[in-house]
Amino acid sequence: MVNIFIIVYLIATINLKSDPLIPFEKLALPVNEKETYVIFLSGLDSHCDGTPYNQMGFEYIRSKFNQVGLTYNDERFLMYSYTGGKVEAGRWDPNPYEPVDTGQPIQFSVMHLKNMIDEFTLHHPDARYVLVGHSLGGRIAFDYVIKYHLEKPEPIKGVITLNSPLIGISYYRIVNILATFRSVWGSSVVKQLAAEYQLRNELGIVEKRIEAARRMTEAGIYLATFGTRQDIVVNPLLSCLTDEYGYTLNRGYIISANLLRGVFKDLGSHMQILCFEKVANYIILVYCCPSDPTRTNNNH
Repeated sequence: MVNIFIIVYLIATINLKSDPLIPFEKLALPVNEKETYVIFLSGLDSHCDGTPYNQMGFEYIRSKFNQVGLTYNDERFLMYSYTGGKVEAGRWDPNPYEPVDTGQPIQFSVMHLKNMIDEFTLHHPDARYVLVGHSLGGRIAFDYVIKYHLEKPEPIKGVITLNSPLIGISYYRIVNILATFRSVWGSSVVKQLAAEYQLRNELGIVEKRIEAARRMTEAGIYLATFGTRQDIVVNPLLSCLTDEYGYTLNRGYIISANLLRGVFKDLGSHMQILCFEKVANYIILVYCCPSDPTRTNNNH
C-alpha cells in the first residue's frame, strides 16, 4: 500500500507549473457589498448536525476573513447541505445530513445547491454569492454554474474550487482501498467520477470544462481552480484546468504541500489545501472586489 502512495505521489508532481497569485498587500480593500455571501461546500464524507456553523469547516479561511471585518461565524457565511435547508427569519439553516448523503449522484447535489440559492435569494433579492468548494463540493459548485449561470451570471460573483474532481478521479485503486474503511468511498458519486475519467476522451469532457471556464470568466465570474501536487485522492491535473504546457487557465494555483505535514497523514495534502494563506487571500480578494455591473469585463 505504501508503494502505491509513493508511485502516485511521483506521478502527481511531474510536469505541473504554477501561476502567481495576486499579492497579499492588495487585500487592503473595503468590503463593498453587504449583500455578498460566501457559500462553503464541503466534500465527500462530511456531515452536518443542522446548525449553521458547527460543521461548516473551512476554519482557517473563515478566520482569515477577520482582516476585512467579517467574524468567524459571520451571517454572510452560508453552509451548503447535501439534503437542502430552509430560510428562517432571513437566515439560512442547513438540513442535517450524514456522510452517506454525500455519496448521492452529482445531479442531486447540484439541485440542492440550486434550491438553496433560489430560496435564499427570495429573501435577499440583491444577494451575490461566492461559491467555495472543497473536493466534491467544488465540483458541485462548478457544475451548478455551468448548468444555471453561464447565460445569467448575475448572482454568482465567484467560484473557487479546492482539490476538486473537475474531470473525474483517476486514482481508483486508492479509492477502492479507502472504500474498505469507509463505505461512502464506494458510493454512486465516486463511481460516477471514475467513469467520467475513463470516458473523458470519448465524451470530450476536458474540452467542455475548459470552454465552460472560458465562458464563466467572459461573463464576469471570478474563477479559480486550486490543487496540490501531492494529492493522492484527486490528481492535480484533474482539479486544475491547465493547457498543454501545464499552466493553469484561470486564477488557480498548483501548490506544493509540506511533505512532512501532509502526504501520508492527510492523503497527500487533500485537506491541507484548506490551510494555505495564498488560497485564503484569493478568496477574500474575490469577496472584496467590486462587482462588474456590465458583467463583461474578464480582466480579473
